[in-house]
Amino acid sequence: MTFQEALTNAQKLGYAEKEPSMDIDGFDTACKVVILANWILNKKITLKDVDRTGIRNVSLQMLDEASKRSNTIKLIGSIDGEKVSVKPTEIAKTNPLCVGGVLNAITFFTEYAGEETLVGRGAGGIETASAVLRDLLDIRHKLANRMLNNNSES
Repeated sequence: MTFQEALTNAQKLGYAEKEPSMDIDGFDTACKVVILANWILNKKITLKDVDRTGIRNVSLQMLDEASKRSNTIKLIGSIDGEKVSVKPTEIAKTNPLCVGGVLNAITFFTEYAGEETLVGRGAGGIETASAVLRDLLDIRHKLANRMLNNNSES
């Protein structure tokens, strides 16, 4: 299957936007990395701080070569100290980040538990609606708390 055929199929299934640059140029992943960096790691970064390369130039030949090494190429967003990047990365097919279909994965490291990986659905109408609803409820909760705090200071 060519890149364009795969993209057209992903668009038909609702996994890629009609105008797919956010998906294939790494902007969607970069946005997620910025959110995680700021929310979880208390960093102060913007999209401009992300060294971003999408999957547009990943060829079938590159995938075949990686496969010969029992690897594949995945779009990986990473935060390593102050370095924040999104780029196609060759990883082992046994790597926990090597998920298929509409799954997303995140690996993080903790002091006591070591490496942890979470996997969940990350594309499609219901998943997107759920994420938007969760975000709206979170915003509402924060605004309500801010109003309560401002009223108590008055």
